[in-house]
Amino acid sequence: MQVRVICFGPLAERLGWRQKTLEITSPSTPVDVALLLELDMWVEHGLTYHIDGKMVTRDTPLVDGCELALLSPVSGG
Repeated sequence: MQVRVICFGPLAERLGWRQKTLEITSPSTPVDVALLLELDMWVEHGLTYHIDGKMVTRDTPLVDGCELALLSPVSGG
């Protein structure tokens, strides 16, 4: 399935991109994507997840075509 991933702040700097569409296996969760992107340290220190604009838990199932936003605890606008 395809998921559009959006990153902010230091996550975008770490990954070298702000948004990208990923092809991932189903079923998957936000934490699965974070670990796939090798963001283990961020997961351990309070990474938050939003699916289609709604804050969710790390274990919420992703659906094909959704938008997953990853926010570090120090993201700001």
